[in-house]
Amino acid sequence: MGERGQVAAAAAPGRLMSPSFARNTLLGFTSGALVALAGFIGNAIVARLLGPERLGVFAYVVWCVTVAATVASVGIDVVQQRFIPNLRAEGRGDEAEGLIGATTRFAMTAMVVVGAVLVAYLFLPGKGALAGTSPEVVVTVAAVWFVSWKLGDLYLFYLRGEQRFDELARLSSVSALLKVLAMALGAWLFGIPGALAGYIAANLMPASRVYRLLRKKPRVGSALRREVVRFALGSWAVGVIGSLVFGRTQVVFLEHYTGLQAVGLFAAAVTIAEVAAQLPQFLLSALLPRFSEQHGMGDHEHMLRLYRTTTALIAMAIVPLCVGLAAVAPVLIPAMFGADFADAVPAAAVLLIAAGLSSLGVSTLYLLYSTGKTGLLVVSNTAGLALTVALGFLLTPHYGLMGAAWSRGIAQVLVVLIETYYVTRQLGFAPPYRVLGVIAVAATASGAAAYLITVEWGSALSLVVSIPAAIVVYLLALRLLQVTALVDPGLMNRLVEKVPEQRRPAVRKILKI
Repeated sequence: MGERGQVAAAAAPGRLMSPSFARNTLLGFTSGALVALAGFIGNAIVARLLGPERLGVFAYVVWCVTVAATVASVGIDVVQQRFIPNLRAEGRGDEAEGLIGATTRFAMTAMVVVGAVLVAYLFLPGKGALAGTSPEVVVTVAAVWFVSWKLGDLYLFYLRGEQRFDELARLSSVSALLKVLAMALGAWLFGIPGALAGYIAANLMPASRVYRLLRKKPRVGSALRREVVRFALGSWAVGVIGSLVFGRTQVVFLEHYTGLQAVGLFAAAVTIAEVAAQLPQFLLSALLPRFSEQHGMGDHEHMLRLYRTTTALIAMAIVPLCVGLAAVAPVLIPAMFGADFADAVPAAAVLLIAAGLSSLGVSTLYLLYSTGKTGLLVVSNTAGLALTVALGFLLTPHYGLMGAAWSRGIAQVLVVLIETYYVTRQLGFAPPYRVLGVIAVAATASGAAAYLITVEWGSALSLVVSIPAAIVVYLLALRLLQVTALVDPGLMNRLVEKVPEQRRPAVRKILKI
């Protein structure tokens, strides 16, 4: 967006203000966390019902559909989150409506084309990985899932762009319940196709509402079209490359060099790591629209303060979670997936530590998207993909499962380092390094406590003691090191002011603890 647009947005007296950012963040987190929790529980049940080798087939199909879905997005998901709030903030509501109509139709066209390629791939080059199944049934279910996913995503990302997080949370709650029930029942009755059908159930409700977007007439001016196309192409490249770096690309190398059982073990390890890796996206689901709105208003100072605060708060939540899960992984993974998956523990520990480091880059990613710096994201993710492929060939043949875990972790951390360096040096948005260091110390102390209890007891019952102990140690360390004051001295007062007056004393006491 040019300077003239920023000035007009700041000066427009009728400019629409966004809903409460804190409320949107809570609703966005709730919706995302419910879906992620449903996926975690569903995958754990599926793993127990299928076993490592058949879970490997399941994981391979899921990876293929996920990559196809990312390719078919053509950057529309990020366009909706960036341009809709930006245009609304500038008082250009008619253009926002026209953009929604145009992008919906284009995305559906891309869905048909990529869906045909996906089916052809699974029937031809990818058919070898479907050994022991009914390929026609598996591919048909995968294709239906792909279509329902893309239609559902169109509507869900539209809700994010409009900052209608209340409806998003309602849809996600029902979808999460349907997903768990359908995955468990489907895997029990029909094996791999039934487990895949759970993903279809999760997308039925949002997909059924996409017709509302088709009612909007596709009208986009030439200037806006050029800006959207340029941004969408960059975002699309980042999304496709990033899905290969941050997705489960290692299953291809494992399937080729080691076999489907190793793919199943890797899938179990990644499932644990993704619980932590997905949380920052859910916690910050309202951040990209908020950044985009502030960028449209030219409010650099607010963006800087918001960037530093959200980065620190994400670290406070995610880093101890990753360290703690890595500490209790020796008993957690067998308890969740079964004793057959015990060999996935070391890989899970590596992936969790990498996820903790990578989580610090989510706010950086949204900042770059909101300012239109997709070129840098293409560079960083391309470097990560090159390293992923190189390490896949170098490490996986010799080290198998652990080689795959290390290649994934190293590549993801490299991407985050490149992007952080850029926003610090070129945009002047420095992360709160001091706070992050203090949080790392507190998280290490809590992880050590959990690990010692887990090693001493050596059974699933140790989780009942180790997890609460880790939480207590972490909270004590945060209080001792005065982390909250380092993050934002006025944060507590601002949070207290947002609750009803009669509840403020109780909320203040809880926050102090």
